Amino acid sequence: MHIILGYFSYVIVILKFLQAVGALKRTADNIKDPLFRFFEREVNLGARLLQDIRQDLQDVMLICQADKKPTNHHRSMMADLSRGIIPQSWRRYTVPQGITVIQWITDFSLRVKQLQAIVQTTQQGGTKELKNFNVWLGGLFIPEAYITATRQYVAQANSWSLEELYLDVRVLDNAGESMDACSFSVKGLKLQGATCKKNKLQLSTIISTELPVTLLRWIRTDADKVVAGKVTLPVYLNATRSHLLFTMDFDTEGEGSGKDHSFYKRGAAIISSDLG
Repeated sequence: MHIILGYFSYVIVILKFLQAVGALKRTADNIKDPLFRFFEREVNLGARLLQDIRQDLQDVMLICQADKKPTNHHRSMMADLSRGIIPQSWRRYTVPQGITVIQWITDFSLRVKQLQAIVQTTQQGGTKELKNFNVWLGGLFIPEAYITATRQYVAQANSWSLEELYLDVRVLDNAGESMDACSFSVKGLKLQGATCKKNKLQLSTIISTELPVTLLRWIRTDADKVVAGKVTLPVYLNATRSHLLFTMDFDTEGEGSGKDHSFYKRGAAIISSDLG
């Protein structure tokens, strides 16, 4: 019981500073926007999970004070907490196997803060500002769905087919650079096995470097012509590299550059979350 209260106290300290996520305002117009639909799902998932966690922890407190009788749900949750693992009912999105409940709740609190910022952005500037929001990709519950939503957004706005669109990547050296109507910014990506300078990859002995703000831009072109001479890097959900999200194509320079590159041998890849 003392172990449970220890985890409980730590979690409460974090969660008490988190306000409710809020909600995105749905209208007949913005429901047609792929980005709005994606972020609405993210916000709703986060809000429900935060509410359920708070209720679970309140129940644990009452049970420990002998003011409430535990159910099977409570017994299972308390057994998980006593072992320092994530309660099964809290596992509603993909995380690495084996992370502790403390690691999980710390990461979840950061995800909630991003959702709060998303809601606040729409309240201040309207849903059109979702397109310009600088997204922590690894902090999304379903990050691959965000990539799909951006592609649908550009295709819908320009009356293009999805098959015509190619994902162009630009790692910004200057954070002040502006985005065009087909670009979206993401942050928190980490490059392993290489470095990126002036938007070109170079082999490196450095294990990992954090990329600056990265622009993902959908362009209408023949993908086969664009990727010639480029290296394609996988973008993984987290450091376990067990969940592939999508790929990015880069120009290269220096050792191992060009058509016969060595980036694959070095295991170069991009990670969107530190978990794992």
